[in-house]
Amino acid sequence: MSVHPGSLPREEVVAGTARVKRGMAEQLKGGVIMDVVTPEQAKIAEDAGAVAVMALERVPADIRKDGGVARMSDPDMIEGIIDAVSIPVMAKSRIGHFVEAQVLQSLGVDYIDESEVLTPADEVNHSDKWAFTTPFVCGATNLGEALRRIAEGAAMIRSKGEAGTGNVVEAVRHLRQIKNEIARL
Repeated sequence: MSVHPGSLPREEVVAGTARVKRGMAEQLKGGVIMDVVTPEQAKIAEDAGAVAVMALERVPADIRKDGGVARMSDPDMIEGIIDAVSIPVMAKSRIGHFVEAQVLQSLGVDYIDESEVLTPADEVNHSDKWAFTTPFVCGATNLGEALRRIAEGAAMIRSKGEAGTGNVVEAVRHLRQIKNEIARL
């Protein structure tokens, strides 16, 4: 996908700059990002108006429930989804697993989601997102967490829900908390 944020002429856009990464994230504002597991589902999501798709091999909550390690999805599956649609494709890497993030970047995903729903590789240290040209999306439950992810180089912050449940109460609670903390400043 070729993105040219703002009114910059094409030759002045530098891939991977903070301005480009945040500009790409702005394009998704207010839209629906659909989880998909096949190229066919990705095409259906695109046709239905999704602004992006999240390429998942299986729902991470199901993998963990079965006692497995939830890792980055299969690269061939991700490539198939990238080839099937013209909208941005996101894929998840484990927290702190910079090699998974490097693989996703080499595949050409439009966004890397360093995700808490996958089994973490490092519970303390997150990936250095500034080292990548591909923008990162990260979850946050409060303003402090959001600011830490931004300091690490995240271009977009999303709320965290209760993974795999379909229950949005936690996600709404986290968004409300972040907004209230910003208002207090």
